[in-house]
Amino acid sequence: MWWRPNFETLMYPFLPPNVNHPKECLKLFLGRLAVHQQFVVPKNFKLLAVPLCQIHENEKTYGPIISQIPKLLSKFSFNMMEIR
Repeated sequence: MWWRPNFETLMYPFLPPNVNHPKECLKLFLGRLAVHQQFVVPKNFKLLAVPLCQIHENEKTYGPIISQIPKLLSKFSFNMMEIR
C-alpha cells in the first residue's frame, strides 16, 4: 500500500503517524489465475507483463511507485504452493 497524506505529488509506502485522514491510498494485489481463466481489462487500459528486473529503478518508464515494487517485494519470502 502507498499513501498520499495530503495534496503532495509523492506517495509514501507508509502512513505517517501524524496523519489521521489520508487523501489517498493505493493498493497493489498479486494474484495467480488458473490456466483456463481470463483476466479482463477495459478497452481503454493496457495490460503488460514485465519482469521485475526491468521494472527495478526504471522510474522514467514506469513511474516512482511501480519502479519501487521489486524493492518492496524483496522484504518478503514467497513460497509457492499448488492446492488441489
